[in-house]
Amino acid sequence: MVEPKPARKSGNALRRERIDDPDLWRFFRDGRLETVPAARPMRRRALEHVAAHFDDGRDYSEREVNAILFPLHSDVASLRRYLVDEGLLTRDHGTYRRV
Repeated sequence: MVEPKPARKSGNALRRERIDDPDLWRFFRDGRLETVPAARPMRRRALEHVAAHFDDGRDYSEREVNAILFPLHSDVASLRRYLVDEGLLTRDHGTYRRV
């Protein structure tokens, strides 16, 4: 009989205590980004938190990026675009990398 793998904790749950800004946490619920902040400075801080889920210097396929982002936010396409637009991830021919 094959034993089931233990449930993996969300990377966000592991990083939750690193955010000291209570204003930023109002956009998160149960470790998920509920609303992308409209104000650019706060949006940037929220996206920096999301980008911390990616390793520096590693290439990611779009599928891998989606798998990381989906537990954090349901609209992964928008979140990917925000991360690229803010310069937190680069995209080149379908390959993403944390800056």
